[in-house]
Amino acid sequence: MERKLTIMKNRIINWLPAVILFLGSFIFFTFLADYVEFYQEKLSLFVFSADYFKESIEKPGSLLVYSGKFLTTFFYYPAAGALIISVIICLVYYLMSSIIKHLTGEKTILFPFITGLLLFVLQANYKYLLFNNLGILLQLAFFLLVIKYLKGWLPVILFPLWYLFTGSFAAGAAIMYIIVLSRRSLKTEWPKVMLTPLVLLVTVWILKEYVLFYTFPELMIYPVSDENTGSQLWLFLVTAGVIFATPLVGTINFSGFIFKKQEDHIRRAIGCASMLAAIILISLLKYDKAYREFFTVRKLFFRERYEDITKYIAGHPTSNRLTVYLNNIALSETGLLNDRLFWFPQSPDGQSLFLKWEMYDEVLKIGGYFYYATGMINEAHRWAFENMVIHGITPEDLKMLIKTEIINGNYAMAAKYNSRLKKTFFYRQEAARFENILGSENLIDADPELSLKRKEKITNDFFSITDNPYINIEKAFACDSMNRRIFDYRMAYLMLTEDYPALISGLEKLQMLGFGRIPKHLEEAALVCRMSDSGKKIDFGTLRINPQTEARFGQFLQMFRQYGNNLQTARPFLQQNFGNTFWYWAFYH
Repeated sequence: MERKLTIMKNRIINWLPAVILFLGSFIFFTFLADYVEFYQEKLSLFVFSADYFKESIEKPGSLLVYSGKFLTTFFYYPAAGALIISVIICLVYYLMSSIIKHLTGEKTILFPFITGLLLFVLQANYKYLLFNNLGILLQLAFFLLVIKYLKGWLPVILFPLWYLFTGSFAAGAAIMYIIVLSRRSLKTEWPKVMLTPLVLLVTVWILKEYVLFYTFPELMIYPVSDENTGSQLWLFLVTAGVIFATPLVGTINFSGFIFKKQEDHIRRAIGCASMLAAIILISLLKYDKAYREFFTVRKLFFRERYEDITKYIAGHPTSNRLTVYLNNIALSETGLLNDRLFWFPQSPDGQSLFLKWEMYDEVLKIGGYFYYATGMINEAHRWAFENMVIHGITPEDLKMLIKTEIINGNYAMAAKYNSRLKKTFFYRQEAARFENILGSENLIDADPELSLKRKEKITNDFFSITDNPYINIEKAFACDSMNRRIFDYRMAYLMLTEDYPALISGLEKLQMLGFGRIPKHLEEAALVCRMSDSGKKIDFGTLRINPQTEARFGQFLQMFRQYGNNLQTARPFLQQNFGNTFWYWAFYH
């Protein structure tokens, strides 16, 4: 009985590092770094069709990338994504332990655990794509299969085929195989040692010369890249190198450093506690609050929960220009742009209202939403299409293309795009809604979003200036001076740039545009305009400035005078009491 308990205790202790690694990874990617799953799931759209498969399989290693994209589809749910990530990392740990045990007859824990931590560190970068860890895992699995079951020249023959599937990752399995052969007997195994890399190189050369239109270096490297490893290429190469050196490094008795004696439970407990502390420390260091906040806002934005965006940012203040840009669109969509604009950090040049065209992927992904919000539907369509051409098809781009085609009345093209959306796991419900709408003009008119955007659409054509989006606002406003969404953005820009003559002209159009009240910040701007324009009376028609706003402006000026009209002395006190007003902006920007 005592012997059974000892065996069970040893098994539990032996499994503890894997449990620590799994739980640490799962908790981190589920509750702290769920932005990793969100970003990667939105990065591309996995379509279940033969055409998509053919498009994806372009060169050796494409099948690995395709497999990674398939698994990434389940990142739609953060917990599912965290489970997949954690299982892959732990399987790498398990396979490394199995390889070492097969080669040495002894168990080891420390070396596989350290490499598991390195993979965890890499994956914590939201741009580090899943197929990288999957590629390493597959090499270990293939190598274990080779050394356990494949004999003679069969492994050498299979390596070219394995290269076709996993691309440059196949070099990892080949390196491990060469190490084992060399350690076994270089004198007898030298033909295999020489021919294994030679066969791989010849395979690449034949593909380059007669089959594929890629350069030799491209075929040798793909799918490994700095971009797909989140600009961590050197760390990735070092980690992969350490893992692929398992047959050599794994023979060193790392366990002896911590687990000197198998029966020394105290030492082993200290080792497990150290591992737990290590993964907690790494989790804290790799957690990025700014990324989490930005991607939380993006998630809310794509779900059109605009009021929740404003509430979230109010509780998580940020100066990130992309986050502020999305929040401004959310304010516009809820009709509060000129009531709450100065509640949040803004750019003095107005660039927080819209984004210039940049080849920076995050800008391309969301830059078109300003045009969609303001009725410049064709420009919104162009941004989505261009991003799809450059970076491949994504869920949100495809939905934008469908919506803009419906708004423009191009139903056949909308149906073509929607047919792709239908062939997905998690967007079928939205595709069904679009398909239903496409079947009836009345349903389009009844749809709250599409009918409103169709009414607000700028129908006049003009050349869009992506380097200076404000010019597009002026052009759109000239085409449709009754478009309140465009008017709101125009007035917001004029306030940010403090163009008082243009502000006065805009303020006098409020009643004509159907405003039932003057937005809060425009009231504040009107009071400043009166001061800056020699007391000129602004004609609001029947609209009136709220007496409470006038009273607050009096308090603002009184507090300023209390500090001797000194801008620097008065600043902290004015910021505390009036930091979310146009008055504070006008004084300090």
